Amino acid sequence: MSRELLSSKIVVEEEEPRVRGIPSAPTSVAGAVGLAERGPIGQAVLCTSFEEYQATFGGFTPDSDLALAAMGFFENGGSHLWTVRTVHYEDASAPESHTATRAAAALTTGGGPTPAVVRGTLRPPFTLADGQRLEVSVNGAEAVDVVFSGAAASVSAGRPGPYALTAGQALRVRVDDGRDVFIPFSEEDFDDITQATAQEVAAVLNAGLVGGRALVAEGVLRIASDTQGASSRLEVGDEVAGTVFGFPGGPQVGSGNVQSLRAVELAEVRALVEAAVAGVRVAPSSLGTLQLLTQATGPGASLHVQGDAGPGLGLDALPHMGDASGATDVLHLEAKDAGAYANRIEVEVRPATNGAPDTFDVLVLEDGTYRESFPNLSSAENDARYVERVLNDERTGSSYIRAFMVQPGAFPDGQTVALAGGDDGLVGLDDTDFIGSEAGRSGLLRTRRSARRLPPPGARASHACRPQRHGALLRGGPRRPRLRRPRLARGLQRHGHRLLRLAGGRPRRTL
Repeated sequence: MSRELLSSKIVVEEEEPRVRGIPSAPTSVAGAVGLAERGPIGQAVLCTSFEEYQATFGGFTPDSDLALAAMGFFENGGSHLWTVRTVHYEDASAPESHTATRAAAALTTGGGPTPAVVRGTLRPPFTLADGQRLEVSVNGAEAVDVVFSGAAASVSAGRPGPYALTAGQALRVRVDDGRDVFIPFSEEDFDDITQATAQEVAAVLNAGLVGGRALVAEGVLRIASDTQGASSRLEVGDEVAGTVFGFPGGPQVGSGNVQSLRAVELAEVRALVEAAVAGVRVAPSSLGTLQLLTQATGPGASLHVQGDAGPGLGLDALPHMGDASGATDVLHLEAKDAGAYANRIEVEVRPATNGAPDTFDVLVLEDGTYRESFPNLSSAENDARYVERVLNDERTGSSYIRAFMVQPGAFPDGQTVALAGGDDGLVGLDDTDFIGSEAGRSGLLRTRRSARRLPPPGARASHACRPQRHGALLRGGPRRPRLRRPRLARGLQRHGHRLLRLAGGRPRRTL
């Protein structure tokens, strides 16, 4: 470049920077994944102080340093911590497959006739198959069928193979609530990419799909979600999908009377059974398992459950009878969060503070210390102090337990029960449980989506993209003009020399 002397022995040169700066990134926002004493599993929760962390995830545990790391983060100036509690998952892409369990118990009343009860041995969610059924007979009446159904969302190609593909083309697929996945086609995946068979295309798709599968039936290429039920979704859409394969546009929706057959919830079983079978109720047992009860009580009440859905729900096929007198579950209690911490919780029932005979007080103890008190509760659903409504209120309810009425209208005797059966679900824990899954929206991937996305390595911070004036140095551009005599330049500025022509005939820039 020209080094022509312009005025007052000032020469300006432009040089490439010798050291590329590293853009700054905020350090007051962080994500953490680990084992916690309690709290929601697989969900990113924003904590802005260590006290907030403790209120949601509990304190220090011998199995994890997550609480210690959170305390250190806030003590060193951190302000926003996105925290995800993880446990072991049988399938990382299925959030409901985690192995942690909730502790549970039941408040009972005694002395009166009891209903016939079929108690299950499995906790929800349940895994069933399409078309499985329960045959329920109440009080000796003819059995009524309850059928569970679910079909996956799927699409079939409108054109038979072979398909004329081009290297670099990609097919866009979205399964359930996941993100768009672009599956590329390359020459090495086919014997002849311009004459790709349906079987070859299915093999490529299966290598890239998460939560779905491709198959060939009678020569037709088909893509389906792994979820069987009403929550199943599938969308295959772009130019390649339509012009090459002939896939229909728009999202396809699954069908069935449950959201997912591989994760049937107790509420879904209750809705189906109680709608089809008169005289029977469905409720959780004291251990959180499924149980069916007759509305009739006493020795004349009977209940018999058969069918191929019974084993999947943990129900036996034996006949059950009511009793003339015995203890009856009134209120099912379960820990608000899964984990072994809740095995230290007890629930005490006392006579009502207001002295009313049809109300009662509930107190919650942790390690023998009273933590919460809910006075003057009622078993009547239309009462303002209805026990379910009060204990389960998100804002003012219990921080430790949830309650569900099993015997409507009845109220429990005075008693103290301990929750049991809680487990942290740590057996088989591995790196996959911490990293998580895009399809399952868990682990580190869940934290990354929740926290503010940081610029990738080498990218500019947003503030570095704005030119800033520092004397004659313009920052933010790819090249930097450098002054050989900065002290002399500042002197010229003080004496009215406001413009400077860059060497080489460049446009003039303000100092």
